[in-house]
Amino acid sequence: MNTVNFPHRSEPGTTVSSQVPSNDAPANASPFTPAAPSPATTTDKAGQGMVTLKDVANRAGVSLSTAGAALRGESIVKTTTKELILQAARELGYSTNLPARYLKKGRTGAIAVMIPRILQPYYARLAYAIDAEASRHGLRTIIQQTGYTSMSEESALHRINSMPCDGLILNMSNVDADHLHTMIGNHPTVLLNYHADPPLFDNVASPIASSATTAFGYLRGRGYRRVAIIGGQRIDRFEPDLQAQKTHTHYVMQALESTGLGSPGDFVYCSWSVDGGLDAARVLCTPAAESADRHGTEGAGDTGIPTGGPQPVGDTGRTVEAGTTPPLRERLVDRYDAFYCMNDLIAYGLIRGLRDAGIRVPDDKAVFGNDGIQDPDYMVPRLSTVAVDYDDMARKAVAMLIERINDPSLERAPRREVAECHLVIGESA
Repeated sequence: MNTVNFPHRSEPGTTVSSQVPSNDAPANASPFTPAAPSPATTTDKAGQGMVTLKDVANRAGVSLSTAGAALRGESIVKTTTKELILQAARELGYSTNLPARYLKKGRTGAIAVMIPRILQPYYARLAYAIDAEASRHGLRTIIQQTGYTSMSEESALHRINSMPCDGLILNMSNVDADHLHTMIGNHPTVLLNYHADPPLFDNVASPIASSATTAFGYLRGRGYRRVAIIGGQRIDRFEPDLQAQKTHTHYVMQALESTGLGSPGDFVYCSWSVDGGLDAARVLCTPAAESADRHGTEGAGDTGIPTGGPQPVGDTGRTVEAGTTPPLRERLVDRYDAFYCMNDLIAYGLIRGLRDAGIRVPDDKAVFGNDGIQDPDYMVPRLSTVAVDYDDMARKAVAMLIERINDPSLERAPRREVAECHLVIGESA
């Protein structure tokens, strides 16, 4: 498996709380500025009684003030010295009294992270990365599932407002901006995958445009000539406020057209899941005549696609070939030599569904994923995809949130940052 870097240019009701980390922080420690710990701050170490900051300083061979500054992450301490101090703290089992430190500043030391569903691999990876980044800054995370509807998201916001926390990182698509302003109150807030222009909140977005451009550029370079997009929901099935999802679809379609590999009509809708990929494979591999016999020409199920036959696509209701109906014995799969899936889960399901229909990947058709949710080596064939840099996304989100927490009166305009991504070359395309 080869990896090529492409940096960017420019169930609801469940709560999971992370543990407060020790001061095992990297040399480039946090800009978060809680009150300084007292030299008397101690922690128990089995068999050794109470370990003090003075003990750490003596072990590292530095002054008490230098040890304190290093453990607070102050930049005045040389990197090599800071590493010695951190190593001494680890060896002695020392940690500062974080709860007391936060209370002095009127803070909890906790941030809330709200995602639609923890079992969805994309959000699981993202929540893990945010929790790890927050821990490096001495912050706990409260992870809250919101669901995928405006009602469930609002309910989750009400729940989180009853919990003490210093700031919010939200991945929400169904609550409009004005309502969101009202519901978050005075909490410093950073949004994830928020695409409104101009931005009304600080936000960090997935690299949708650069991921799609990278994917289609790679497919064209490999000699593929016609590509269908697999995934997403029909526009007319969106809730009115699903701006992020619409934008995602828009960017992908735009990238497809710009590379000359297809048009907005080359789109099969399905749910964002392995089952969605399986359903899409059945749509692609069912002759038009059989689909008409079973379902009629419009029969769409709850997933947004019929269980067999060609799917009207786009908000115009066109079939895959702009404005035409495929011949009755034609399968949609035969029109394409490659398929771009909106996430990796869809790609997994599509590959399996194509194989069940006797179509080999990559021998007969190519399949390309998006988001890099796990090591593609687990797949046969290994999945080619564009992976989101979840750690980069987490770093940017936590840094912006800490900036807001440290300066509640900050008056700069909300800004948007975009996570980096990289091309992962497997065997599927």
